[in-house]
Amino acid sequence: MGDDAIPGASGSSLSAGAPLEAPPHHVGHRTITLVDHQRAGRVLAADIWYPAAASAAPPTVYDVFPGVSFTAATARHEAPAMSGQFPLVLMSHGRTGMRVSYSMLCDALAARGAVVVSSDHPGDSLMDWLTGRHSDDRTNEVDRVADAHVVLHALLHGAPEVPVDVVNAIDHAQVVLAGHSYGAYTAFATAAGSRGVEPHQRVRAVMGFQPYTRTMSDGLLGRITVPSLLVVSLNDTVTPPHVDAERPWALLRGRPAWRLDLEGAGHQASSDISLYAELAHRVPQLPQLVRDYLMNAAAGSQGAAGRSWRQLLAVQLDAMWAFMQIVLELDPDAGEAEAERLQQEPGVVLHRR
Repeated sequence: MGDDAIPGASGSSLSAGAPLEAPPHHVGHRTITLVDHQRAGRVLAADIWYPAAASAAPPTVYDVFPGVSFTAATARHEAPAMSGQFPLVLMSHGRTGMRVSYSMLCDALAARGAVVVSSDHPGDSLMDWLTGRHSDDRTNEVDRVADAHVVLHALLHGAPEVPVDVVNAIDHAQVVLAGHSYGAYTAFATAAGSRGVEPHQRVRAVMGFQPYTRTMSDGLLGRITVPSLLVVSLNDTVTPPHVDAERPWALLRGRPAWRLDLEGAGHQASSDISLYAELAHRVPQLPQLVRDYLMNAAAGSQGAAGRSWRQLLAVQLDAMWAFMQIVLELDPDAGEAEAERLQQEPGVVLHRR
């Protein structure tokens, strides 16, 4: 460990524990690094989850803080991709987030049958904010959309950094953009085009979780004509529904459009924050400031409508997959049946149009 590592917090002793559900497929995981020479050599580290063949590859280990890591619930490090082609989902992290901040959802979505990619957004990552190197909002918004274009181009056009078996596993006609909080801005603005960056032409659908939309113009939101899913936490104090959900719900033009309201849930309901808070108890020398932050951030995702944080993630996973089954025509009948089941779930309201 380096000088800034936290003793007593190795990946060998910390684990994500059980996956959100029994995984239908094995899951592989790769980490790649992309360089955008059009933007002064901007470096994007990205993680990829995908359906994998059975493999004796070791479990993936995610680094969260310097010296603090944990093993994945399902993903196996560099396991070979399963034969076949699968939808591509780009997941964009929120402000102060990291590319692995949604590993539980990404892992589970890959197990269902999708290739999922998530990159860091330099200038708006956790370390950028901790070290005071974060970007201003306008720069961040331009960079985020450009980052999405770079990552999608690399995976869809087979950049040298992307393993060939992963490239071959992607269905180019089935591209979905997703994001949490400011990451929802990334997804929506990439679909619509924003601040001089053209809309991406391959996008089939967008999904925003606890979305941050207040800086999006009505015109931008009105340009989104692909199917959309909003996941809204009703106890969210960071992106409150009346500020960041009502307007896009009224303006998004794509059909179908879904809005999943989660009773009692907070802003971090879709992220791994509750897992980090759970693991923090096993890191005795974790700084108290970090421990307090994790406990406070996780508070709105534990016990929402009587659900554990894992159960809350599972509800969102079910909604994501049902939505994708319908709009991507993977299995519309199964997606419709799942949507009808979700509409009967206590503490959940699914609006559809």
